[in-house]
Amino acid sequence: MRDSDIMKKFAIFSLIALISGVILFSGCIDQRTAVKSGDTVSVDYILTSDGKIFDTSIESVAKENNIVKPAYGPLNFTVGKGMVIKGFDKGVIGMKVGESRTLTIPPEEGYGPVDPSAIQAFPIIQNLSATKNYSKIIEVPSSQFESTFGQGHKIGDTVLYPDTNIHFTIQNITSNVSLLFNQTVGYKIWFSGAPWNETIVKIDNKNFTTKPDVKKNEIIQLQGAPWNSTVIDVNDNITLKHNAIPDTSVPTMFGNIRVHFNETSVILDHNPELAGKTLIFNVTLRSINEGKK
Repeated sequence: MRDSDIMKKFAIFSLIALISGVILFSGCIDQRTAVKSGDTVSVDYILTSDGKIFDTSIESVAKENNIVKPAYGPLNFTVGKGMVIKGFDKGVIGMKVGESRTLTIPPEEGYGPVDPSAIQAFPIIQNLSATKNYSKIIEVPSSQFESTFGQGHKIGDTVLYPDTNIHFTIQNITSNVSLLFNQTVGYKIWFSGAPWNETIVKIDNKNFTTKPDVKKNEIIQLQGAPWNSTVIDVNDNITLKHNAIPDTSVPTMFGNIRVHFNETSVILDHNPELAGKTLIFNVTLRSINEGKK
């Protein structure tokens, strides 16, 4: 056999071996583990809606967009366990480590539609009754009484209601405790966090009546409100003007409340901020911990 024939056959063999190696290598890549329900995954993400970045696991992106978080790092969750919104849960299925994917999630698979019943509105100019009537005798369950005032009390003892200067006398103790309000006309009552003090103006056998210690043009702070209010009149009613502030969000134990002022009203929106919005997640899968088979 001539040398040229040998070289041709060697070249053909080498080419076949190279192609086979490429095919084998490609097959190995294609066989990487894909995410399935029950797997625990770690992902980095950027969440946008209406062109605005709302959330991210990436510190540099968060700081560029003034997003403050207690910690940064990939999000870890178990797929199919309801630990994230439905569209995100479904969207990562089939991803492989190192893969990036854009998830477009409609409201019904995100934070739901806007719930009109979760939106409250009241006028910027608001009238409140200047006179309040309270029951002179109240009854509370003994367990509630003990958690508020402590144990070991007896009939005739006087107790001080926490965070006020209101005293009650114990009248009876059974499964309930009867308490008698024992202040006099002219006594000034204060409550922690209340916008003003109140003065007792009348006491009868069943009730006592108070009026507010507040004057026209005073600036007052309603408890829990991020805005202040101006007293614009005091007669049978207290007329308040709630002073507008830029849109803000107030954290509560039930979630954030978004506050918005328009020309006539103060609007309190208890809906999640992203309710009713289509969400765009740019997701990169960092790791997979396969669930039990």
